[in-house]
Amino acid sequence: MKQLDAGIARIFGADPAEPGLNLDNIRTKASTNLAAYARHLSELFARQQVPVPPPVNLQWWHEGSRIMVVGNHPDRERIEILLNGDGELVEEFKELELLHEIVRNAELAGEATTENQHFNIGLTSTGALAFFTA
Repeated sequence: MKQLDAGIARIFGADPAEPGLNLDNIRTKASTNLAAYARHLSELFARQQVPVPPPVNLQWWHEGSRIMVVGNHPDRERIEILLNGDGELVEEFKELELLHEIVRNAELAGEATTENQHFNIGLTSTGALAFFTA
């Protein structure tokens, strides 16, 4: 039996000694990373006195290769500057997008894909939510 590539195992939080990758490993990794990202953003917003509520809806803007705030949050521009000025936050957002796309595509099992859909992270006063919009 061939072992799982160590890099892939690390990304998905799997055991490299296992021969395959379980969707539950990816789902757990996506959930854990989203919670950590939300904590990081909550701390950043508290330090910078960015109010939540109102909720903050984040989405990847492909044309500009950056995170954008969707909607009319009163601190939209400041949030975008804070997030896009931190390479780690941008990288974590893209990793979250990848993890959630893998889970969503696997769950749809050929019925549809995330193609032409946008990955979003919604931040509220009670936590974070990952979702897709058309």
